Amino acid sequence: MELSTPAGLESLAHAVAEQLGADRTDKDGGTGRVRVAYADGRALELTPNRPRTRISVTAVLPEQATAHGIEVKAITVTALPRPRPSESQAKATARHTADHIRQRLLPAHTAALAELRERTAPQVATFQRAESALAGFLDRPRGGVAISEQPVRRPLGLNARCAVAWWHTLDGPSRTVAPFMADALRRAGLATTEPHGSAYVFFAEPPAEQSDTRFRIAPAAEGAGWSLVDEFTGACVRTYDDQEWAQGITESANGEEDAARRAAVTSMDLPGLSADLIEEEQWRALAVELATAGHMPYGLTDVDYTQTPGFHIYPSAEPGTAKVARLLEPWGAIRPGARFEAPELEVERYDQDMEAYAQLLTSPGRTVAVRLDGIQVTFSDPPTRP
Repeated sequence: MELSTPAGLESLAHAVAEQLGADRTDKDGGTGRVRVAYADGRALELTPNRPRTRISVTAVLPEQATAHGIEVKAITVTALPRPRPSESQAKATARHTADHIRQRLLPAHTAALAELRERTAPQVATFQRAESALAGFLDRPRGGVAISEQPVRRPLGLNARCAVAWWHTLDGPSRTVAPFMADALRRAGLATTEPHGSAYVFFAEPPAEQSDTRFRIAPAAEGAGWSLVDEFTGACVRTYDDQEWAQGITESANGEEDAARRAAVTSMDLPGLSADLIEEEQWRALAVELATAGHMPYGLTDVDYTQTPGFHIYPSAEPGTAKVARLLEPWGAIRPGARFEAPELEVERYDQDMEAYAQLLTSPGRTVAVRLDGIQVTFSDPPTRP
C-alpha cells in the first residue's frame, strides 16, 4: 500500500470510510492526516507512520473531553497485511484497517462520547439559575419564557443534551427577545450562545478556567461545510462552506471574547440599545418591554431592516431621558430620522409604530412624549449612570 503521498492516504481513507459506513473523508489542512467523518458527527483521523508501513487511527473527541479527563487511545495497524486470494494489497489494507477500527476503536469512541454527554449534561442548579435570571421577563398575553433541555446534533459527538431558553409565542419562538434573554443569563454568570438567525439561546455553566479558544471550527454535524462551535455550551453558532473563511471567523470570535473578558462587561453590544445605555438597568428593561411586545430591536445581523423596522434607544442630553427611534434602512439607518424625512410610503407605518411605542411605554414613573424623531421617555427617578 503506497502511503508516501497524500493521494495514497486519501485513497485508503475513502476505502475505509466505505467499509465503515462513514459519510465522507476530508483532508486535515497541511498536517498530512485524513479524517473519516460520520453523518452523526463522529470522526476518525488516519496518519501514516514512518517508514509508512503502519497506520495510526485516532478517535476525534470534542476539546471538552480533555477537561474531564476522557480520552481514547489511538490504535496502530500494519499497512501491509497479507492479501487474501484474488485480493489486491490496497483492498487488503482497507479491509484490515476497517476491521481493527470496528473491533478496537469504535466501541471505546462511543463509550467516551457517552461519558462526556453525561458529564456535560445540564444540571438542575443551572436551570434554577436560568429561571431566576429570567424571572424579570414577566409573561405577557403574547408570550412567555420557556426553558428546556434539548437533544442537539453537534460536530464531533453524538446527540448532546443542551440547556436552551427562548421567548415562546403562539407563532413559535420569537427572535426579538433572544438577545435580551442572553444578556440576562450572562449577568447571572452563565455562558450563552445565540445561533445565527435563531430565537433560541443556549446556556451553560462556564468552565472553571477560562480558555483562550472558546470557539473553534469542526466538520458540520449535518451536510458539508464547517461549523463554528462554542465549546462552553456545545452549540453551533453558524456553518460556513469555506474552511479558511470559517477559521477567520473563529479567530475573530475568540478575539471578541477576549476583549469582552478584559473589559469586564456582560455585553459588548446589545441590539436596540446605544452602547452607553447597555449597563443601565432601566433602559435595558425598556428595551425588553418593546421586544416582548413583538417589536424588533435594531442591530441584529440576521434581520433584513429594509423590510422590518427596528427600535433603537439612545441617550438624550437631559438626565433620566432617552429617545426611542424607529429605524428602517436605508432611511434612518445612519441616524434616527424625523417623520417628515420619511418616504411617503413609510409615513403611515412610521406613525403606527410610533403610536404603538408610545402606548406601550406609557407607565407610572415615566413620561412619554412623541417627537418628530421618535419617542422621548423621561423617568421620574433617573437611572444612575456608572
